[in-house]
Amino acid sequence: MWAVMADGLPEAPPSAAPDGRRAASDVLTVPVSVGRRVLVVANVLLPPATTPASSWAVAGLARALDTWTGPGTVVVAGGLFDLADSDGPLGGDIAAALASHPRLAEALAAFCGHQDRRVICLPGTADAALSSSEGRRALANAGVEVADVVELLLDTSSGARVVRVEAWASPAGTGGPATTRAKEVLAPDPGAAWQHGLDRLLDPAQSQRFLTSRLLYRRFARLAWWLLLPLAVALALRLPLIGTSLDQLVRGHPAPMHALARARLAGWGQRLAVAALVTAAEVLVLVAVLALLSRQAWRALGGGALPAPFEDDEAPGATGNDAQRDDARTLLARGYAGVINGGSLQAELTDLGGSFFASPGVAGEVVEEHPGRLGLPPVFLEHRQMSWIELETGAQLHARLLLARNDAGPATLLERLAGRRGQAQDSHPVVVAAHPQGSSWPPAPDLSVMRRRSRRVRRWASLAIALAGVVDLLSAVTPPLRGRLHLVLQVLPLAATQAAGAIVALAGIGLLALARGVRRGQSRAWAIAVVLLSVTLALHLVRGGDIEESGLSAAVLALLLVFRNEFRAPSDAPSTRSALVALVLGVLGITAVTTVVVELSLRLMRFPHHYIPLWRAAYAVVARLVGIQAVTLPDRLGDFLAPSLLAVGLTLALLAVLLATRPVVDRRMVAGRAAELRARDVVRRHGSGTLDYFALRSDKRWFFHRDSLVAYAIYGGVCLVSPDPLGPRGEREQVWAVFRRFADQQGWTVGVMGAAEEWLPVYRASGMHDVYIGDEALVDLGRFSLSGGHMKGLRQAYNRIAKYGYTVSFHDPSRLEPAVAERLIPLMAQSRRGEFERGFSMMLGRIFDPRDNGLVLCMVAGPDGAPAAMCQFVPAPGVGGYSLDLMRRDKGEHPNGLIDFALVSSIEHFRAEGCRALSLNFAAMRSILEGERGDGVTQRVERWALQKMSSFLQIETLWRFNAKYGPDWLPRYVVYDGAEHLVPAVLAILRAESLAEVPVIGRVLVRSKRRPASGPDRDAADSAGPGQPVPAGRGPH
Repeated sequence: MWAVMADGLPEAPPSAAPDGRRAASDVLTVPVSVGRRVLVVANVLLPPATTPASSWAVAGLARALDTWTGPGTVVVAGGLFDLADSDGPLGGDIAAALASHPRLAEALAAFCGHQDRRVICLPGTADAALSSSEGRRALANAGVEVADVVELLLDTSSGARVVRVEAWASPAGTGGPATTRAKEVLAPDPGAAWQHGLDRLLDPAQSQRFLTSRLLYRRFARLAWWLLLPLAVALALRLPLIGTSLDQLVRGHPAPMHALARARLAGWGQRLAVAALVTAAEVLVLVAVLALLSRQAWRALGGGALPAPFEDDEAPGATGNDAQRDDARTLLARGYAGVINGGSLQAELTDLGGSFFASPGVAGEVVEEHPGRLGLPPVFLEHRQMSWIELETGAQLHARLLLARNDAGPATLLERLAGRRGQAQDSHPVVVAAHPQGSSWPPAPDLSVMRRRSRRVRRWASLAIALAGVVDLLSAVTPPLRGRLHLVLQVLPLAATQAAGAIVALAGIGLLALARGVRRGQSRAWAIAVVLLSVTLALHLVRGGDIEESGLSAAVLALLLVFRNEFRAPSDAPSTRSALVALVLGVLGITAVTTVVVELSLRLMRFPHHYIPLWRAAYAVVARLVGIQAVTLPDRLGDFLAPSLLAVGLTLALLAVLLATRPVVDRRMVAGRAAELRARDVVRRHGSGTLDYFALRSDKRWFFHRDSLVAYAIYGGVCLVSPDPLGPRGEREQVWAVFRRFADQQGWTVGVMGAAEEWLPVYRASGMHDVYIGDEALVDLGRFSLSGGHMKGLRQAYNRIAKYGYTVSFHDPSRLEPAVAERLIPLMAQSRRGEFERGFSMMLGRIFDPRDNGLVLCMVAGPDGAPAAMCQFVPAPGVGGYSLDLMRRDKGEHPNGLIDFALVSSIEHFRAEGCRALSLNFAAMRSILEGERGDGVTQRVERWALQKMSSFLQIETLWRFNAKYGPDWLPRYVVYDGAEHLVPAVLAILRAESLAEVPVIGRVLVRSKRRPASGPDRDAADSAGPGQPVPAGRGPH
């Protein structure tokens, strides 16, 4: 990070001009004293002639300048004039624009006439010519300065802060401000009125959608009247002349004549009601046809994806400033307090954890996308917007975004009917976002409603499919009704009804297997379920006229079709290939082997008169795999093969369905160097908890949203998150909502291991549940002391080890000498139990890695200089200290208290370094063991059960080992989606923490009686008492 020099500017190498930005000589530094204000506006785009939008924007800006009190600075971050299409003299164009807007010209002149006031203009995309000498002279005559970049040096009571103001949209170009946004924005055709507003899009990336929408609503809509012809024909059929013609047409046909006679005898009320219903039905059909045609045209023209007819089209939080915000992070990391970029029309003020990114937006007309009703394509409408950024110095730097908005009416009737729009009519700008205390703008979209609806639809669809499967099975084993079967047999042969029953049974089993995939929202499971339901809908009628079962299949099928957009999650492609291979090879293998067995049986086992060709024997085998006995075999052979082959066929089908609908498995062994560097940057800037550094484990993947990070791993379709998401506090709800949506799209259920108490409201608001699992011990280094009677045992252990000549030293494990590392490596496996390192949420899982800068390694050496114990600590800047990663000790004969000696020495070392806290081990169910949750019957039973379990899980002993350091306790929780997901989440945690081997391998759980306690176990046992083993290392053991 850049340091701040004596004048308050961020210190940077002289050659640093990051990513194509102007050189340091083009930067204008503007000092701002305590108590003064700065107003930053952009994209006023004054035209040579007055327009309603420019007059409205100018009036608001002039009012702000007229009411200004005291000294101040106004910075126009690009786009003061609209000179893009100008071909006349620059000075004349500027004079004409100011003359057309006299109120703004007068307000600028009056503002500049006061002492200690300045107006600075940055050339932008539309007025890049202002950087020329002619443009500078023209503005200088009006009292306006011109600069390429402005750096505001703001004095506050807490020190100098620097805010950078830029005018271009992205530093990707090397030609200055005029070379960026012009590449991204298409210019409208002056002769095509339907393209008006293309250069005023709030997000230039929506240009294709804008053109497609305008084509549909303003060009192709002129041809829509042809679709009214069917309605006109329907109305014409109700005329008397048409009625007389119908009489002639149906003469000689009793049924139609009787229907017409009844219609004529009906009263006028009944006639009007029937006519209204018919007309309404025709209008609904016409609207449906229009919607279908418009959606097809939208896709054909490249407009992109559309929501379902009853689905909200909510964006996942992306804005037109994403590229600028990402570029600003580079500057913020070098010491800037904030970056204001005027290259976008999207107004924004976002907290980035102690700093901010802002965009003043636009003062004038802007075009924004609005979702269409009933699944129609979106509508792009013009709005008037006035927004700017205010900076104020005082005890600290304050930034505010003020915004006013007036929604204009749609240009066409069709857009008015199709678009869902607001009715904002603000009279003057108001504060919508603030930094450092306040919310960000634009506000995060509320994805929780969509997610809850999606999960509810998936849950009901899964239950409906399971019910349909059960009904199919019951129907297949229940004889049909005699009367209905008789009707069916008049049309179809008996073999067809029998085959239909067998296929219905197979489909029922398939539906039961698909319920899990549908619950996860997988598109492949949805598609297979739709096919099976469509087949069973007809087969129930074929089997025996089972109308009720067919109706149930139709209802479930309709449910899946209506909410088809809720089932878009992918399935695991390798598993699908495995399913196809298993199914094909299984069918081929079973068919070949069984066909040979049938042929041998018919030839050799006294069935010569039942001889059939080889191909027919193979057909008999394949048919019996699905429960059809189309080819007759001898009774004894058929009775044996039919159930066996059916069972094999069902097993193969079930295995194929389960594999084909397996959730996506993340098989990547590495996440990429670029992702790791970004993750490390987020952890460095936003790490606030004791577990945040463990987000950098090598087996975790990283999900980024804006300036936030979510670390996760996939275990059996469960997305296990640990630690809590990292990022600015103002982004918590948004990043969690976006991540949940991402997990839903992948078909994963979400669980959180080791969640902190402060995150529980966010998790609960998203519909999740939490369970207390224990506490993390946090030692206050300023309060810790070995004095006092309660510290006698710890003090004696420390002094005893020191008396025997043991010494302690501290190292940076990323820069450890190779000779020392080789001596410590044997310690890694000596105290570990089981084959794998345990830990996912509270262990880093590696050591001596050069990527891990800032870690501390405590090494205890014996009297002979050989390593006897080691502890590794990771940074925990949120608590002003470190967090314990792992503990290891030599299994040889050493005095008791070796690990206590290492931890106490580390506490003294960190306290001398100015640290405030040290996080130690995790104590499972600590509050229950300590009796903090009451002393009722339930609590006593829980405490008794935990004490019994401590004989082999070391629960109580680990708590007592931590408690002797007098720590504060930080509660930790497991968070899971719903009741049906609790067991999968627990199994995923057991796998992640490498505890899945505990119930299998007894020697990992219980220490062998032939081996004495050693390592950290011995130290814990000394403090806890005899016979109380304790695991060595941090984490939920």
